[in-house]
Amino acid sequence: MEKPKDYYGILGVPRNASLEVIKRAYRRLARKLHPDRGGDMSAEAFREVQAAYEILVDAEQRRRYDESLVQRERESFEPLSWSFVRSPAAGDLRRPTSPGSLSGEILLSRREATVGGVLPLQVPLAMACPACDGTGGFVFDCGRCDGEGRIDRRLPVPVHIPPGVRDGAVFQVHVDDPAVLSVVLTIHIRPI
Repeated sequence: MEKPKDYYGILGVPRNASLEVIKRAYRRLARKLHPDRGGDMSAEAFREVQAAYEILVDAEQRRRYDESLVQRERESFEPLSWSFVRSPAAGDLRRPTSPGSLSGEILLSRREATVGGVLPLQVPLAMACPACDGTGGFVFDCGRCDGEGRIDRRLPVPVHIPPGVRDGAVFQVHVDDPAVLSVVLTIHIRPI
């Protein structure tokens, strides 16, 4: 029995990818693998990319494909031991994509720690590209974000350091940005 194709893997997108992300990945691969550009090997790869795209952009076909993936995963886990399920491989762990906290360290001189004050902090964040509204471009890749749909920016956050702060003190600074809930900062004082 032939192993079913991984259409998400062929396009290089996650399973929860939006329609726009799927279309963008398809356009990029179609330009790269078009038979007019690469010969016999790219013709087969191009057909695979095209088949993956046709399944994943049609809502009903994608739903059926996703259900078959879930069923195959269920069947593949049935004979496995409980210890394996409780201890996934390190490569199977994913970083959550929901907004959370950032952490950092602040290094102060003894004088700065004694006096206190306001420290202007620049928090690095990724945001949807304003030029393409996060789509990455429609026909061509967006020139500002190179087709990624996201750009890096810096959010200015003033941190109020109280006078007499001690080494190892931890501050949680709340940020008015949906991408980051808070910034956790640890104070370190330089020895003279």
